Amino acid sequence: MTMDQSDKQTNATVTEARPGSDDQSGQPKFTAILLAGKRSGNDPVASIFGLEYKALVPLVGRPMIAYALDALRAAKSVGDIHIVFDGEDELFGSCGKLKQEMDAADVKVVATAKSICESIMKAMDETGRNYPYLVTTADHALLLPEVVDYFCDQAAELEGLGAGFVEEKFIKEMHPESKRTYLPFRDTNLSGANLFAFMGPDSRKVLEFWKNVENERKRPWKLFKAFGFFNMVGLMLRQLSVKGAFKRASKVLDVETVAIRLPYAEAAIDVDSPRDYMQVTKILEERDSA
Repeated sequence: MTMDQSDKQTNATVTEARPGSDDQSGQPKFTAILLAGKRSGNDPVASIFGLEYKALVPLVGRPMIAYALDALRAAKSVGDIHIVFDGEDELFGSCGKLKQEMDAADVKVVATAKSICESIMKAMDETGRNYPYLVTTADHALLLPEVVDYFCDQAAELEGLGAGFVEEKFIKEMHPESKRTYLPFRDTNLSGANLFAFMGPDSRKVLEFWKNVENERKRPWKLFKAFGFFNMVGLMLRQLSVKGAFKRASKVLDVETVAIRLPYAEAAIDVDSPRDYMQVTKILEERDSA
């Protein structure tokens, strides 16, 4: 997405993200965690290519993970990057080309754990709990450094968790053909952007909470019990505003939790399906031609 496109989506000025600790602001850079492990079962995108890992699926001549890695490395707000994968040998053995593109000085590999939450916590532990953390995914192939910096800049004043979202109106305007999942609120609909900021030790409570319910996604009553029945019903009936819903979530999680709205449509488009793969391929080819 060009800057002209982002200007079309919002009249707000995108401020330059806060620089790292070596700059005048004195603010620490984010430690990035890039989730690239495989899902349980066959991934619908990886299986098309006969691969085990979606992160290594070829996308416009490069492994998919390379695009998210490029964005993180070019972002001013990011310091060290840790790729969560089954292991360094498995990563580079499966994709030698990726090793050629990586600089070992700022990119390291952390082995996966049993679940996504446990993998993130393991990565935090192995990196010395060096807050703040930025967590994103390897299938975020349209991620751009300016999106990363905008998100981190918005999260800078938080003490808990910041989660990135894009409003439906931006996505419909720029990519009306895109099929996304939206959370319905009273004031808008939001689609997740696979960007999470863990600003301090208290934000880890979110991972502990979700670890206990992430296996219950197919049993709604378990989620109702965890988040509170009336909170869940209020969300489904569009009775809650974004601010109100996340205020309630903060009480349940016992940590500040804030939705960070991004004025970039493509920040919400990842590669979850073959249809997504075709759309992302087209957008990347248009970027190259531009």
